[in-house]
Amino acid sequence: MTPDALQIVLTAAGAAAASGVLAAIILRIARRAPLIVHVVVIVVAAVLAVAGGIALTANAMYISEADTVVALTVTAVSGVVAVVVAVLLARTLSQDARTLARDARDLGHGKPVSRTPVCTTELDGVQRELVGSSERLLAARDAADAAEQARKELVTRIAHDLLAPAASIRAIAEVLEDGMSAEPERHARQLGAHVSRLHALVGDLFELSRIDAGAVPLERETVTVADLVSDLVAEHAPLARAHDVELALTASTAVETALDARQFSRALVNVLVNAIEHSPAGGRVEIGVTHDDDAVSVTVRDHGPGIAADDLTRVFEAGWRASAARTAPRVEGAGGAGLGLAITRAVMLAHGGSATARAAEPGTVLELRLPRG
Repeated sequence: MTPDALQIVLTAAGAAAASGVLAAIILRIARRAPLIVHVVVIVVAAVLAVAGGIALTANAMYISEADTVVALTVTAVSGVVAVVVAVLLARTLSQDARTLARDARDLGHGKPVSRTPVCTTELDGVQRELVGSSERLLAARDAADAAEQARKELVTRIAHDLLAPAASIRAIAEVLEDGMSAEPERHARQLGAHVSRLHALVGDLFELSRIDAGAVPLERETVTVADLVSDLVAEHAPLARAHDVELALTASTAVETALDARQFSRALVNVLVNAIEHSPAGGRVEIGVTHDDDAVSVTVRDHGPGIAADDLTRVFEAGWRASAARTAPRVEGAGGAGLGLAITRAVMLAHGGSATARAAEPGTVLELRLPRG
């Protein structure tokens, strides 16, 4: 490169650098100015860099005066047009920025954020994140509202179930205390039954809270599920016969899996007792054990009145019962407060499995699935 050419390059670079420094100073001072101002300053700085380079080069007499005028005229006209175009284009960017600001405000106030087309990939990515955050926050809020409503319903239901036996205990105690009971032994048995019901209810509440809080570590061991289910069915056969209900087990597999035998037994017993409770006299409860490549399934079907299709998803909710009447269960161990099946679901989830319900004709099928392995 010749010395003249080198001087031209250095002169142009110096003019561009000076324009850039000046633009940086202006942008820092006006850093809170609208986006359109920033764009205009950047475009003007670029035009001034070109014009300054031409002017300085002409001053050094590298080009003629006429050529200088032509070059500066072209630069000025082009610069004006460039600024106008920049303003027009920057309006779109400014609008997009205002859209994102509005979306951010809506997100902060818990309002849904909807997708709006924007002109750049970066801004579009920001809005996608805002929309995603909005959807997640709204879903979390809905879940929290549903959980709060469920908690209120549970408190109301449990309060009734606690107050009913407590009132009976108080009444019986007063009769016994006053010596007005003609059958003190019968009243004593009733008193014991109510106390047992209260004890079972409080125990279920405590156990459910522990399982939900993850405070019950599972002591897994390799178990043949069919054998465990067979033992539980045999253990509860006398209870079923006492209520004129038959238990029938069909185990088509002897597959083994790792589980906490005590906790799983409690979960299955809750389902068995619930099926006996809702079976009519002379009815039949069918228990099946099957497996596939991923899981072992235990199904329990009763032949009772069944559950409405809209209520099948609520079977395992704490405190929910198909009947609004809060009566004492006819089968000992059935609980009656609607906590047994909630404990069952909590136990199955702790094992990485699931508990589901589906309608049958007649009756209902409850299925417990355990992952194999």
